[in-house]
Amino acid sequence: MNFIEMRSDFECIINVIIKPHSNKQTITKPSNNDEQIHISIRSEAKQNKANIELINLIKKKLKVSIDQLQIISGRKNPNKRIKVTFSKNHQKEEILNKLLA
Repeated sequence: MNFIEMRSDFECIINVIIKPHSNKQTITKPSNNDEQIHISIRSEAKQNKANIELINLIKKKLKVSIDQLQIISGRKNPNKRIKVTFSKNHQKEEILNKLLA
């Protein structure tokens, strides 16, 4: 799972590629060799709408607050790195299962 980088037991970086202006929100299960998780969102990539929808989707899936998420690179690019800070210990498999649920 190269798309989830654990920084500590409480912090990870998720590498995503987004497809804006899709018919529905989906998170596609990546293959073992993928460097990014693929996320389709409804919003257009204008006026930060796609980033806001992406953060809200990840917030809902991982059950974290908005202040526990941060786009650390790729604000104006479909390839993004998102830092997630958890309040308790999490493993890569647990994070992936929550995203795909």
